[in-house]
Amino acid sequence: MHNAVFYEDMYLLIPAEYPDYDAFVEAVSEMELPAQLDLVVLYENHHLIRTSVIKGCSMAPYFLSGYHDDPVPISITDVKKLYPAEVEILSQQEYNARLREVINQVCPGCLRFKPLSNRVQSLNGHFEEMTLDGVCVFRQESRPAPRIFHDHLFSFGGFFKMFDYAGQNAQEMQDSIKERFYLRYADAVLQKESEKKVLSLTCRKKELLPPVLTVAISRYVDHISADTYHIQLSDAFDCTESVLSGLLSEENDEAFRKECKKYGVSLVIMEYDEAASDIVWKSLNPLVEHFWIFPLLQMPGKCYCLITDLSHVLKDLRYRSPLLQTYHTTVCVYDQYKRRKYQISYEMNQSPV
Repeated sequence: MHNAVFYEDMYLLIPAEYPDYDAFVEAVSEMELPAQLDLVVLYENHHLIRTSVIKGCSMAPYFLSGYHDDPVPISITDVKKLYPAEVEILSQQEYNARLREVINQVCPGCLRFKPLSNRVQSLNGHFEEMTLDGVCVFRQESRPAPRIFHDHLFSFGGFFKMFDYAGQNAQEMQDSIKERFYLRYADAVLQKESEKKVLSLTCRKKELLPPVLTVAISRYVDHISADTYHIQLSDAFDCTESVLSGLLSEENDEAFRKECKKYGVSLVIMEYDEAASDIVWKSLNPLVEHFWIFPLLQMPGKCYCLITDLSHVLKDLRYRSPLLQTYHTTVCVYDQYKRRKYQISYEMNQSPV
């Protein structure tokens, strides 16, 4: 094992002259900031274009040697952003051999698993999903495979690029939403307000999630249309804690699960140290900017979120675990499957909610 730090979304190897994390941080603290250091950056993906089993990919805290092993200049501007991490560095051959062992132990029972043999040598796909300690957040044990709301967002974005959305009428837009998201509305009215076209949608009363999903679609449309087109709910809707808690109530449990499966979404309650709210969300901002996470209600130390691809988000949270674990981050997941709580760490330990 090697001492490393997690800094600004990067894993950096602590040079051998520093015996541990504390010694390294103490030395940097005594330097004039920003401090310029030559450090080895540890990459999960070395972006090799290869079709063979050797891909140059791994998952933290396991990294590969033989690709980007030389130190590069790194500027440290804030010592408080250095989080401790222990990493293991292996050759590609060693990594492949250990990954093969883990796959054969952990993957049976997953619908996506194809047994490895002397005739089937490819480990492709597992590099980005399975860790050497057997953690996989992409496992599927029941059919059908869930829809992924995030994919539908980008399909809908393609609709905007292909058509003159400024000229679309209410019915055409409503039909496109129905086709891509499976959302049905009782009514749709399109009006022009100044230079912006506004589509007002009326949700049917019998479903729980359409108001929340419409809020997410609205934010996405505001972004891709450069504020020339807006989607809103005709009836007032606020993502208050009582409203969101109601969606997760025992009374609504069966309907909620069915709708999560239908629309390919999850609701998550994320909790962390109250004083670290800004730090946590600055780290998660890339997930928000790329629409993997839609924060619905943020409070000090707690946030209700709509997740558009749970496996991708959990994998990203695990990558950021040196920071998130420092601030005692937990994630309670509510979706079509069981309700579970994750302790954000490399192990991603689960317990029932």
